[in-house]
Amino acid sequence: MREPPAEVLRAFGLGSEELRPGSPEGRAWLAGRAVLKRRRLPGPEAGLRWEAELREAAARAGWPTARAIPAADGVPAIDSGGWAWTCEERLPGAPRELTTVAAWRIAGRLLGRLHRDLAAADPGIQRPGLGKAWELDVLTDSAGAGTFNRLVAAFGREYPELAAAIRRERYRNLRELARLGYPELPEQPVHGDFSAKNLLWAEGELSGLVDWEFARRDAALCDLAPLLMPFGPLEPHYARALFEGYAAVRPVSNQEFGLLPALVRASLLWWVAVELVRWRLEGGSPERIARTVQVRFPAFERYALELGFLRENVRG
Repeated sequence: MREPPAEVLRAFGLGSEELRPGSPEGRAWLAGRAVLKRRRLPGPEAGLRWEAELREAAARAGWPTARAIPAADGVPAIDSGGWAWTCEERLPGAPRELTTVAAWRIAGRLLGRLHRDLAAADPGIQRPGLGKAWELDVLTDSAGAGTFNRLVAAFGREYPELAAAIRRERYRNLRELARLGYPELPEQPVHGDFSAKNLLWAEGELSGLVDWEFARRDAALCDLAPLLMPFGPLEPHYARALFEGYAAVRPVSNQEFGLLPALVRASLLWWVAVELVRWRLEGGSPERIARTVQVRFPAFERYALELGFLRENVRG
């Protein structure tokens, strides 16, 4: 695993002697009380500043977020070898799995509170370099991989059946989101990757909400929908607890409930877009793309038929 370039360490005032890997893919490095991150998604400097300002707003509302550490000349990122390197405070604590009904209910309440607080801090403009869940062209183009369709076409020259399946899911999802009124839902800042791995805990208390790389303005349920399909369908009793906790803080409208399956599919396509960018720019196998297309989408089709219990049993 290649260590961060010396020029990056110098820019942030870090020494190589204190470095140790913070992720298995070399995308994060721990350096004393700081975390150094290697990014390609999303790229623009203006987007990084937007993210930093949102995190600061969340911190003012009482959320334990890591403060961005600029380089010596004040810029939020250092470009090196086609990557953007950023630095932020290292927060205490560690993630823990959500394995009980009570834990999922707590996660729902936390997300509801976060959405309430972020709505109050809404800057009113979209994050540069990112768009809403169905605006995948913004995501892929800002990373330097071209439009989503061109990216799928390039992928299709090597994996035609997978590419054809991606197109089918994409066109279906665009139609259902439009038909069910996704453009009409209110927009506000969302975290973009709210999950157990990004919630840190210490001595029974939430000590960190990390990884805001995909924060943007979108419908609030775009944070909640992916939790129903982390890798496979979320067990119904956990899903019920998640929504009960969330709706106790932020009521969910009938229109949002109706859009829920489409937003889960949109979240799966977002993940496919991220993996396509990594395939295109970093090389490697298409295994994670194939698993989402061939396993996760079919599994969700069976699960989506059961989601009516949420509307029937959860009251905001």
